[in-house]
Amino acid sequence: MASLNFEPAAGKRAGGYRLQFRDVKKRKRAIWLGDVPSYRAEETLAHVEHLLDSCKRGRSPELATADWLAGIDDDFRNKLAKCGLCEPVAKRVARDLTLAAWIDEYIRDRSDVKPRTRLTYDRGKAKLVDHFGARKRLRDVTVADASKWRIWIKTRGNKRDGTKPGLSEETTRKMTGLAKLFFSEAVTRGLIPTNPFDGLPSTGQGNDKRQHFVAPETIELCMEHCPCVDWRTILALARFGGLRCPSELVALRWSDVDLPGAKMVINASKTEHHSSGGVRVCPIFGELKPYLEAAWDAAPEGSEFVITRYRQADQNLHATFRKILTRAGVAPWPRLFQNLRASRETELMARWPAKDVASWLGNSVPVAMRHYAMATDESFLAASDPTVATVTRKRPPNESAGGSRGGSISAIYGDIGGTTSGTTSTISPRKLREYLVKDGVGNYYLIGLEGLEPSTKRL
Repeated sequence: MASLNFEPAAGKRAGGYRLQFRDVKKRKRAIWLGDVPSYRAEETLAHVEHLLDSCKRGRSPELATADWLAGIDDDFRNKLAKCGLCEPVAKRVARDLTLAAWIDEYIRDRSDVKPRTRLTYDRGKAKLVDHFGARKRLRDVTVADASKWRIWIKTRGNKRDGTKPGLSEETTRKMTGLAKLFFSEAVTRGLIPTNPFDGLPSTGQGNDKRQHFVAPETIELCMEHCPCVDWRTILALARFGGLRCPSELVALRWSDVDLPGAKMVINASKTEHHSSGGVRVCPIFGELKPYLEAAWDAAPEGSEFVITRYRQADQNLHATFRKILTRAGVAPWPRLFQNLRASRETELMARWPAKDVASWLGNSVPVAMRHYAMATDESFLAASDPTVATVTRKRPPNESAGGSRGGSISAIYGDIGGTTSGTTSTISPRKLREYLVKDGVGNYYLIGLEGLEPSTKRL
């Protein structure tokens, strides 16, 4: 059934024993045992022959061979598993590995993520363990179990808010994405054959119900009730600068702020794993500059950071912000700081090409369109005005009346009204032979033929 051959040293290879046999499928197999004592090689031969006989008869190995299997190293066990003589190490571990123990192991191994990400992983684990229990084995979770779990967290998975038994669709998708992550890594390591969560929707789609456009006047009213310069600067940077709060706010240094040049360097910890390293250059917008100048004048000599009151990236600013809103008589809106950033991005995309705005605020155009940009009442009213017959846009000071015309349609926000005075010019698409073009990410562009190559029939 099996044979043992000793091969003498040859060249750089040391001598040792080679075990040869035919597996359960009659395929020739050879396992190099190396330079081991003869009695150890004979012992291995005997156990392998017993495993071959047990597999052919469909029986479990005897206790002596089972104990021998339990004591061999993982590499040798996996070689025997390839021959069909035993379970590989991964399956042996997965047989008794619980879901809770596996997620704990995964979180321990992820030393490359930030502390807040680890907290998110803990939340995902809690949602799974609360439903399946601490003793549920990883390999026992089925596709049907995964589907029932998703329904459960959406209808009864909210333990933070007693008024809402279930989670929102967006949060449900995030939790499903975490479950996919945990089980996908288990598949990669060979602990389970397939991911039972693969077919469940997990991609974020944004929640329009939680979007709220915060008018500049509202923030200016809040600033009158701020307790200090730091808080006025925080609100200005969040609403008029579009900075992420608190991570980008507390990291902003005065050495990154160029007031005469009207630009600032932003270090985003959220995107530091990108090719840019999370560093971007953002204009100091006209609405923001007075507040930064006031903060500079009020800063103590030698101040390093723009915001001196809060120095931790995970600082919770919501409680103080809610007190400011109460003093100002303003009702709180959903996602207090994120909607400040979203309001700024919506305004900028109404004036400048989306690609430029996304680079200034540190996100991609698809993400900006899905999670930040909002439809505004002003645009709706202008679009529904029957007196508006043409599209108008601002002409740059150095652009003559002739020449090429073009640009993002998003840049006409606030200029739709048919005004022809000042630097606003009325464009007649029919007279100037201009066309609307939509790109791959959903942006519309106004393309004119003047100053370009001769037109073709396709254009």
